[in-house]
Amino acid sequence: RILKVEGDYDIPEYEENIIKIGNAQEISDVTLIGIVTKIQDTIQFDRQDGTKGFVKSIEITDETGSIRVTLWGDDTKLKVSKGDILKVMGGNIEYDDYATSGYRVNTNWNTELRVNPEGNEELAEGLNEIASKLGPITISEVQDHEDDGEEVDIIGRLITLNDTHSFQRDDGSTGYVRSGDIADSTGKVRISFWDEKAEASYGIGKAYQVENARTRLGMYEVELNVGKTTRVIELSDAESSDLPSFEELEEQIYETKKIFDIEEDDMNIKVVGRILEIEDTREFERQDGTKGLVRNITIGDDSGFISVTLWDDKTNLPYDINEAIKIQNPRVNYNDLSNRVDLSVGNSTNILQPSYNELTSLPDIEELQNILYTSKDIASLELEDRSVKIKGIFSNPYIEKILIPKCPICNRTLEDEDEEECPHCGNPIDEIKYLLMLPGKITDDTGEIQVTFFNELVEQLLDMKHDDIVALYEESEGDIGFLETKAMDIEGRTLELLADVTYNNYDEEIRLRPKKIFKNEF
Repeated sequence: RILKVEGDYDIPEYEENIIKIGNAQEISDVTLIGIVTKIQDTIQFDRQDGTKGFVKSIEITDETGSIRVTLWGDDTKLKVSKGDILKVMGGNIEYDDYATSGYRVNTNWNTELRVNPEGNEELAEGLNEIASKLGPITISEVQDHEDDGEEVDIIGRLITLNDTHSFQRDDGSTGYVRSGDIADSTGKVRISFWDEKAEASYGIGKAYQVENARTRLGMYEVELNVGKTTRVIELSDAESSDLPSFEELEEQIYETKKIFDIEEDDMNIKVVGRILEIEDTREFERQDGTKGLVRNITIGDDSGFISVTLWDDKTNLPYDINEAIKIQNPRVNYNDLSNRVDLSVGNSTNILQPSYNELTSLPDIEELQNILYTSKDIASLELEDRSVKIKGIFSNPYIEKILIPKCPICNRTLEDEDEEECPHCGNPIDEIKYLLMLPGKITDDTGEIQVTFFNELVEQLLDMKHDDIVALYEESEGDIGFLETKAMDIEGRTLELLADVTYNNYDEEIRLRPKKIFKNEF
């Protein structure tokens, strides 16, 4: 019962007992107030009864120290940002081996959480001084950290982003990692996204605020790891207005080079070119027994052309001949066979679509072919010639060995098509892989030269698909008579080719290896 009692009584005023964070010890039902200095992402877990649970940690700080506050269930949805003042009423301070302070605040169903509460103005004034020192550091300042595992906040624009890769942990579970580079006006830093963070959606050129990233001392510089407790927040154009644009950062980080100006061991360069040639993807076996993929393309600009080698996931090129691409940070190698430099594109290199401004000075493919491909007659050909135009009459097509049996694993030639096991790599052969090869001769007014066509070019000459040729060959039990009429049809045709000049060790003469057929006519 509540009774109304007449008279004056001396009732003491309620005084709230707010504990200073630096005085924390194991106490129940306490009130603390501090400024939010760290927020971790919410983590989902499975309870013993099979239901889903949610937990989230934040850190609050006052003038005496910092402490971690653990939120559960619906409290993890609390709308709070770094720099807000948080009042925790009814929390329990518990000992925590992993906390820097030795303690944490655990909340429960009876805990009340207030963001930027009223009525504590004096406390708030002191906390705001702490807030003024919060905020992300510049990316150049990341390199000032000397220890692994330090937590930092940055704001930057994603400049590169590699494919996600899986790996096996010591406990047998599968992990995932995805790396890239993030930059601001002061520099760039390597950033690695792990597991769930690796599978999230990111966009090259977009701006992000990354909170609680952990430093990792790389071989040459400090890098950042983004794990489950790291927050990655995509920023709007307004929120990222102080950041340079993607194009400005790209120019700051990478040196744009014309193909003619590329030199051996160039680093941090950017190359824009149009795809002139694309070869098939080939599989190979590494020394450790794992399988790899490799593919070659040729790109050109108005200064020259260059061979580009794509490795593994990069072989899945979503572009076609005549399309323009931008290659960020390729590795530049000197090729002893061609006496030229070429580009290698692996996991640390990105292939992007050029911007409108980058395309304005890039000729179309017909202009490039006229600029880059030198027309020669047969008598003037030299061993180091590459991508030359040759026009002549095709003769002597040799179809007896048009299908070369290959091991599907190591790609080496098989002497016996009935082999059940490859004599080179030792792997079982389930199905033979066939290479299409058609030798012959090209003749013009100045002389003649041997020429050998492979795969797609053989398909073009015979007007037949690879699989159809193989099927007819197998149906006829190795009889290639069905190709004789096709061979007669191409005898005497005038071909205009794009070809490299190679050396035939068997007869010690140069020969042509065509890469493209421009014209095929009587």
